[in-house]
Order: sequence, then C-alpha cells, then structure tokens
Amino acid sequence: MKFVIFLLIAATSLIAQTPHRGVVSIAGSKNGQVVNRCLGFIVEREGFVLTNYDNLTSQPGGRLLENFSVTSGSKVYGAEIIGVEPTINIAILKIESDELFSPVVSAVKREITPGMALQAVAFEDGALKNIDGQVTALNTKLCYQHSLASTMFRAKITIPAASLGGPVFHADSGEVAAIYTGFKPVPEVGHAEDTTETHLLPINLCFNIYESLKTKRSLKSPWTGFSVRPLNENEQRYFPTAKKHHGGVVIEDVWDNSPAKKLGMKVGDILVQFSYNRILSVGDFQKWLYMYGVGQPVKLVILRNGAEYLVTDYVIEERPQWAKPK
Repeated sequence: MKFVIFLLIAATSLIAQTPHRGVVSIAGSKNGQVVNRCLGFIVEREGFVLTNYDNLTSQPGGRLLENFSVTSGSKVYGAEIIGVEPTINIAILKIESDELFSPVVSAVKREITPGMALQAVAFEDGALKNIDGQVTALNTKLCYQHSLASTMFRAKITIPAASLGGPVFHADSGEVAAIYTGFKPVPEVGHAEDTTETHLLPINLCFNIYESLKTKRSLKSPWTGFSVRPLNENEQRYFPTAKKHHGGVVIEDVWDNSPAKKLGMKVGDILVQFSYNRILSVGDFQKWLYMYGVGQPVKLVILRNGAEYLVTDYVIEERPQWAKPK
C-alpha cells in the first residue's frame, strides 16, 4: 500500500541562517484538519528523510495517515513513506522530486561521551531556534529488542513536542548525534526517572537498520524474542571455529512465551549465522533481521558452549503489542 505525503522543505533563505541545512518540518492531516506536527531531516541528496513514526499516524489507533502537508515558505514537495519501524519509532520518507537536496551529516562512528555538548532545533515563529544541552549518561546496550531505555543515551536538554522526529546535533561539528522520538520509559518500582533528562536514540542505531528498511519497505516490526550483545573477551576465544566462523553475537535476553523460547534458545548462546549471512556484530544482526522481514523463513545457526552447533528454522514474526520493549 502506498501512502502519499506532502512535504515542504524549509525555505532556502531560512536554512541559510542555520548550520542545520537538512532539517524539514512535517505536518499530517486528516479530513482536512492538521492532526500531527513533527520535524525530520534529510539524510540523502535524493530526498530521503528520517523522522519519527508516531507523528505519521493517527492517535489513538496508530494507523498511518494518508494525507500530509508541511508548510514553510511557498514550496511543497510530494513524498511517500518508504519504511517504518514502530518499535523504536522511526520512519523513512522519500521526497518526490528530481531535485538534489542538502542532507545532514550523521556521526554514525563518533563516540558519545558524558558532558558532550548537544544542540537540538525547534521552529519558533517561522524560524529555526537552537536548543542547547549536554550528554549526562550513556546507553548501556546496543540491541533494543528487550530494552529501549538501555539503548538510548540521556541528556540535559528540553525539546518541545513539535520537534519530535528532529535531529540532535553535536554542537561542535553540526553532525547528527541522535534523533528525538519522545521516548519515556515505563515507571518502575524503586526507580525514579530524572524528569530533567531526555532520552535520545543514537543515530548509529538508526543506520544499523536504515538500508534494510529502505530496501525492504517494511511497515512492521520484526522480532525473534531475544536480544543480543557483543562477544566478551572470554567468548572471543571460541573463534575461529572449525566451521570457519570468525565471530557472532551473544543471546543476552530471551522473552518468556517468545519464538526464541519455543525454539529452545538460551541466554549465552552465540548467534553466528542468519540464513546465509555471517554475523559479526549487533549491527549485522539488526540489518539482516530487517532485510528478511516479517513472514520470511530463515535459518538461525547457534554455537552453544563454544563447541556444539545448533541450526533452527524460524519464520520471522511481527512483534506483538505485549512484547513492546521497556
């Protein structure tokens, strides 16, 4: 199903006043009335835009809207939804134009450190306004399948709701460090969230699955019922194996009542191959999970206790609502 979106790129005269050249403003409408507003940012010259998923949907219900308009200046572009990831709340749009655009530069390999200066953006009275902040705490995990909060870093920065889907930049370079999705963790007994902190989704995590979403045009969240982590030093000694596997990722969590549980997968197992694709990093696992996508049969090759190989067949399922990560 094709969804048509109308986008207006911020006017050239406006963008010239800010280093954040690829920022766009998006508004979604229903029955002629504006329903949602958000920001996005161009990540490729051909007009691919990264934004958040929720603001492309009607609430409640979460259905993708079919009519969008974004106004800034006098120029309007048509676009379509290329792919979405509801779990981590991101979406890819493609502007329908032969023009080449000025994309942001994303710092996919730059390490985030506490105290690092950040800068978010917001539209105020028709102009882009900078919002300053700094990193306060790092993400502790690379895989979001079980815990979203653990895969986001935190910052002392106040970003308005209208800036959902917008980029958060490294203040010193103007490169994108993260996307603001509005995520707030579910309250837990004995743990009080610092309400002055904002959770931010690292841009490198988005780009782990970006090409797969773009290629597959996925509108669903695939899942396996487990999360993974990199090998530790002790686990690295298993490689290379007799079957010439040179690495893998470790099963860190297995959901109760999940596909992984039913397949007999255990915490500590090492995933070394996803169908025909060798897995060497968390990014590899995320890439191929989305590249195959919901409904596709795959073979999972597992190394157990550093010696025993297990091969299991699995048809990738859509993540159920009850399994939404914390």
